Amino acid sequence: LIDIIERSCQLKAKIVAEDEREESGQRAILNYGHTFAHAFEAVTGYRELLHGEAVAIGMLCASRLAERLGRIDRVVTERQVELLAKLDLPTSVPPLDRTKLLEAFRRDKKAEGGNVRFILPSRIGEVELVEGVDPDEALAALDD
Repeated sequence: LIDIIERSCQLKAKIVAEDEREESGQRAILNYGHTFAHAFEAVTGYRELLHGEAVAIGMLCASRLAERLGRIDRVVTERQVELLAKLDLPTSVPPLDRTKLLEAFRRDKKAEGGNVRFILPSRIGEVELVEGVDPDEALAALDD
């Protein structure tokens, strides 16, 4: 586990150094799962989930959303579920107020003018910033 954490820190430092001012979009990969995670944290008052737990669930929701939008195959999400379960991280969304989640999505730092943007996988190990996502599609991904 220590080796994984060390490698993760090295990769993050490299990505941040290469896109320090977030101009190239390369740093988007570091926000994978965070649009959902920040909404979960805000709605629960930062009391029910640790940040890493919220991000793990958020990654799966982002992957399910990418599936719904036809951007990836289900096997990508299934692989993530397997890996997160092996790490003993949560893989299911707790019951949350959907109206409050929508409000939290719109307040996310990546949102522009109320337009919700998500970092979604395009394949294992690659993500992209997707704009104009229908918030109802994002909510539906919570139930998949």
